[in-house]
Amino acid sequence: MDKTLQKTKENIKRLKGKKPAYKELLDFYSQIVEKLSNINPSMEVKPLPVKEELRKIQVAEGFPLLNKEDFILDLPSSSGLFAAICIIAKDATTKMKKNIQKIDTAVKTGKLNREKLLEKHSDTAYLDKIAKKFKLDRNILNFLIHMSIKPSLIVNVDKMKEQVDLKNWLRGYCPVCGSLPLISELKGEGQRYFLCSFCGFNWPGERLKCPYCENTDHEKLHFLYAEGQEAYRVDLCDKCKQYIKTVDSRKLDYEPDLNLEDIVTIHLDIIASEKGYKKPISSPW
Repeated sequence: MDKTLQKTKENIKRLKGKKPAYKELLDFYSQIVEKLSNINPSMEVKPLPVKEELRKIQVAEGFPLLNKEDFILDLPSSSGLFAAICIIAKDATTKMKKNIQKIDTAVKTGKLNREKLLEKHSDTAYLDKIAKKFKLDRNILNFLIHMSIKPSLIVNVDKMKEQVDLKNWLRGYCPVCGSLPLISELKGEGQRYFLCSFCGFNWPGERLKCPYCENTDHEKLHFLYAEGQEAYRVDLCDKCKQYIKTVDSRKLDYEPDLNLEDIVTIHLDIIASEKGYKKPISSPW
C-alpha cells in the first residue's frame, strides 16, 4: 500500500471514530480511493512553453495556466476506472443505483460511449444533453466522470504546478485550471488556502474575502459553526449569498485530508442552505 493511500485510510478510520454518522459515506469513499490508487495513467504531459513576460501578463490579467478541456487524459484507463466506480457506487444509495443502471444499459446498447463521455468532461452542453437523454442526475454524472479522470488530472497538475506564480495570485479561482474552490483551510499563522474543486491544486488566498464574488466588506462577511466543532466553519457572504466551508487545521490534532473533511461536514452544508446560502460547487454527497 502506498503512503498516500495508507494515510487516507488512517484518516478515514479516525473520522469514522469521531463522526460515526458518516461511516457509510466514508466506507464508500474509501473503496473509491483504493481504486484510484491502482491507476497509473499512461500518458505524456509536457510543461507549457510559456515565456516569462507572457506569464506575468497572464497572472496580472487573471488567466489560469489551462482550460479544463486542455488537460491530457488517459482515456482507456479512465474508462476502466469509470466502470469500476459504477460497480462500487451501485450499492451506495438507491438513487445512485438507479442512475448507474441507466448508464450501464446505455453503454451496453451502444447508445453511450464511455471514452467520449470522459473526453467531453468539460462540455456542459454535451453533458446536459446526455443527462436529459438518459434521465440522469447531473450531480451523480459529474461525480462519476470527475472521479474517473482524477488520476490523469493529478499527473497534469504535477507537471504544471511549478509554472504557477503564487506570489501574485490572490484570486478565488484556481491558478492552474480556473475552477472554483471546493473548500478552504486555515493553517500556520492563520493563512488561508483553497483546494480546487476540479484539479485538486492548493493555492493561498486572502482570508477576509469571498472567493466567489471577491467581496471584502467585512460587514457582509461572517461565519458560523456547530457548537463544539470550532475546527469546522462555514464562511458566508451576504453580498452573493454563497458560502464555502473552512477547516481550521490549527484546531485539529492531525493533518486533514480536505476531501474527507468535505464529506464529514455535510451538516454544515445543510445549515448554510437552510439559512438561504448556496454552494456554487455541486456535490454528490
